[in-house]
Amino acid sequence: MPYNMKYLRQPKLLLLTIFSFLTVTLFAQEVTVSGTVTNKENNEPLEGVSVKLKNAATGTTTKKDGSFTLKVPSASSILVFSYVGFANFESKASASGSLSVQLERSSNDRLEEVVVIGYGTKKRVNVQGSVGTIKATEIEDLPVANLPSALINRLPGVGINFSSGKPGSTTTINIRNATTFPGAPTGVTNQPLIVIDGIISNPTQWSQATNADWLENLDASQIEDITFLKDASAAIYGAAGAKGVVLITTKKGKAGKPKISYSGYFGVSTEAVKNKSLTAYEHAQFLNDGYEMTGAPLTQRFSQADLDSLKSMPDKSWYDYFWKNGRVQRHTINVSGGTDKVTLFAGGSYYNENGNYGITQNNKYSFRTGMNAVIVDGLSAQVNFASDFNRERSNNWKNAGSETDDATIRALYLTPKWIPVEINGLPVAFGGNAAPNNSTGNPWSLLGVHRSGAYRDAKSQGLSVNASLEWKPKFVKGLTARVQYGNNNRTNNALGYYPAYLVYNFTSRGQNGLLLSNTLNPTTPSRRVTSQSDQIEEGITTSKNYQFITTLSYGRKFGEHDVDVMVGFDQGEADSKNYLLSKTGQIVAGVDEFWAFNNDPSTLGSIQDALRNPQFFRNSKRSYISRANYSFKGRYFFEFIGRADASVNFLPENRWGFFPTVGLGWKVSDESFFRNVAFVNSLKLRANYGLVGEDRVGNRLWESRFTQSTGVVFGNNVTGGLDPNVYPNPDLTWEKARNLNVGFDASFLSNKLSLTVDFYNRYSYDGFDTYSASVFAPTAGIPPPIVNYGRQLSWGSEFSVGYRTRLGKDWGVNADVNFGWSNSQMLQVFYNEAQLGTFGPDQLGILVGRDPRKYNGTNLGYIAKGILRTQAAVDAILAKNPNYLIGGQKPQVGFMDFEDINGDGQINDLDITTMFNRTTPFASFGITLGATYKEFKLQMNMNLRIGGKVAYDSEARKVPTTTQNAPAFWADHWTPTNPNGKFPRADAPLARENSTFWLMDGTQSRINNAVLSYQLPKQLAAKFKIPDLRVMLTGTNLFNIINPFKYKDPYTSNFANYPTLRTISLGINASL
Repeated sequence: MPYNMKYLRQPKLLLLTIFSFLTVTLFAQEVTVSGTVTNKENNEPLEGVSVKLKNAATGTTTKKDGSFTLKVPSASSILVFSYVGFANFESKASASGSLSVQLERSSNDRLEEVVVIGYGTKKRVNVQGSVGTIKATEIEDLPVANLPSALINRLPGVGINFSSGKPGSTTTINIRNATTFPGAPTGVTNQPLIVIDGIISNPTQWSQATNADWLENLDASQIEDITFLKDASAAIYGAAGAKGVVLITTKKGKAGKPKISYSGYFGVSTEAVKNKSLTAYEHAQFLNDGYEMTGAPLTQRFSQADLDSLKSMPDKSWYDYFWKNGRVQRHTINVSGGTDKVTLFAGGSYYNENGNYGITQNNKYSFRTGMNAVIVDGLSAQVNFASDFNRERSNNWKNAGSETDDATIRALYLTPKWIPVEINGLPVAFGGNAAPNNSTGNPWSLLGVHRSGAYRDAKSQGLSVNASLEWKPKFVKGLTARVQYGNNNRTNNALGYYPAYLVYNFTSRGQNGLLLSNTLNPTTPSRRVTSQSDQIEEGITTSKNYQFITTLSYGRKFGEHDVDVMVGFDQGEADSKNYLLSKTGQIVAGVDEFWAFNNDPSTLGSIQDALRNPQFFRNSKRSYISRANYSFKGRYFFEFIGRADASVNFLPENRWGFFPTVGLGWKVSDESFFRNVAFVNSLKLRANYGLVGEDRVGNRLWESRFTQSTGVVFGNNVTGGLDPNVYPNPDLTWEKARNLNVGFDASFLSNKLSLTVDFYNRYSYDGFDTYSASVFAPTAGIPPPIVNYGRQLSWGSEFSVGYRTRLGKDWGVNADVNFGWSNSQMLQVFYNEAQLGTFGPDQLGILVGRDPRKYNGTNLGYIAKGILRTQAAVDAILAKNPNYLIGGQKPQVGFMDFEDINGDGQINDLDITTMFNRTTPFASFGITLGATYKEFKLQMNMNLRIGGKVAYDSEARKVPTTTQNAPAFWADHWTPTNPNGKFPRADAPLARENSTFWLMDGTQSRINNAVLSYQLPKQLAAKFKIPDLRVMLTGTNLFNIINPFKYKDPYTSNFANYPTLRTISLGINASL
């Protein structure tokens, strides 16, 4: 070897040595990091989280159980965790190679949220319509009886309506003030379509109203989120999307070891506002004041001794005697877990509420389970099973089975306080205007009802199955084929047993004989009450439906072009049947069976008639659906939705309807000219316009329908017969609505502040209405036909503002405010003038074509000038016009005086006018406020209504009588010794009619609910061997900040309604 080659080799050897050393060092520093990523709110694993090395392309995603594994250069490497809807999180790679990461929801990066849109999901940025979403975690802690009750004031354009505070009463949802026309027949509804996991809830009865049980028996702990389609985006459910759509997604299993979670609370409920009525002394004094003014004989008046006796009487009403604090409890257990191939979820809940008088109970049980399985690569199956049971039981008066039980509450409030509930342990007989049967000839006693053994036992049981198969073939990237089948079955049964009962008559005392002694009436000491009793009845409703859906979708990104197309087929059938059987005249006491009641021919005939002619409903629909989405550069968006529906509610020639929608969007914040606007993080403009339809109307009104009757008698033979009960309309077709929605979504200040704004216009036409009897001659008692006639225009705006931020290490705050303005105008309806009234030449009773903010029932009345407090005031009126009349009477001191609108010198119906320029509120706000400090968290929801007018209700305006009490404010009425009384004298004409005297500013505000929770530190929770433990104190209907009604709760429609309940509860959430 040449000498010079020897020296050439030495540098090569040196370089090889150095390179080997560096390589060994580099590989010695490389670290394999593994760990799990979970949701900080509920500790559930997050699948699909992006885990990347900062400023590098190296990365991976988490599996179904939230786990990941990634090789990084060193233990000091920075990892970035990102996931849609959550804030990005950075962490150093652990020296031990193991990480546990919890992600928090992002500060209002709303455009990146994934929302359910019907037959699929999309990022909000790809949605061009008005869609509202609420997560179950925001409401699941609230101690409410049903899911809708937790949604009050949470979202703009979503109204929650309570029928009553009574346990078991239903709560309904209304989207953007959807209405029905005044002549709408049974079967037409203003409620949205309810869709649970893609399957429409079946109707409860022949009326086609949505079965409340499917929604109200669904426990919040078993759902993921709720989405509201408020505009033309509901066209994807064209067959019944005109009133909006509510999409509910239930929880599914998540990969990982089994996780068991428990949530429960115990609470106490009572009235949020306790109404006050006149004391026995005030009531008697009020009557005496009236007798004094009219010159009634002494035998009608209370003597001074009577008044002294009543003054010393405890101020206790029948309401006070029976009312008690209610108790409420709820318990839920959920289990979730599985592998990458199979995941399972199972959840059960129990809810119990004991009412506030008698035996009033509501018990709910629900169970839901589901399995997701990967059969082979690209083919997966999902099966869900759900069952619920709801039972309401009470031992109150017969009509207490109604939603409100207002008749019973009214009697408890308004029975004169000098009538005791019992004397010597015996129920006292009392009738009159305050009694539920509203007749002095029919005495009544709630205590007697309770002791009789009466009861109403209503049960509802539902069973549903929902299964789907999804295929994503590898040979066509982006293609998904899906088949889904759902089946719902429900049975409702209500048995009412109301035996006759005894009440006792006591001798009267006092100057006018209205007070009672402790001595039984020797002539008729007792009486057997059979009014609204002495009977048994049973109602049975069975309903079922199925839905079969197939969809084929294709989504791919080609460079800067993003395409997503879906076509599908949807078919469903539903039917329900209802019977109501009843018998009267019990012949075997104490037996709650039909054979124990009289078999008189009329009773048996009614039973036979009910069995021959059950209320029956059947509906079928077949639909073809399509949706196409296109975006360019993730900045410009186009959407088309089309649905063709066929409904058997219409004649075959009118059966098909096509409902299209077009949407456009522009993400302005991604434009180059906008990128320098630092404080705006995102801004997207969107608009859509489309047609939606409604087929929910009475059953097959296009064909003749008959009721089976006994027919006629030929000799000794009785023949069957058919009586027509529907006048058919073969031209009946879809009710329709054209919807236009324009809005934008924006976020500011590093996504801490979000703003969503929508402006909408809805034109409804071909509305279901009853043909006017004035232009249609009824035939043999057959009601007029149902026609497509109504037209209405609605418009409004909705605003939603949210703010979330951290303040230092320990503090966090959030606020969400939603508000809006809306209005509507009835353009065409069939009007029954005799029923609605015209109020003079201006026909104010006819509201068609007029602004409802001004022309509405609340705003039609007299212009009150005040109370005539002195004789001089009366003389001044009569000096100008000696023939002046108020409600047909000469003016007197203590009377109300009103504006003589037409100047004829008489105050009567012709002087009714519009009282204010508007009575509707200027704006209504829903406000949610929250704060966190370390492990403490406070969330509060409230409402604020500004402006408008509200009126004293018609029940409260009634003056007390000998058989009926009244609100306590009537104690301050005009008398000669109280000339400055706030209210007129008892016999003042027209005083209780609608007038400006009874209207007041409508501004009101209430704290609807609040939750204070404490998350035990993990170290402390570990001592109990519970990795996650949270304690919470919650309350609903807490208190009124502003209440325009000084005598009642603003949430009740009148003084004698079942009160709104305030509930305070203590509970825990725990998971293993």
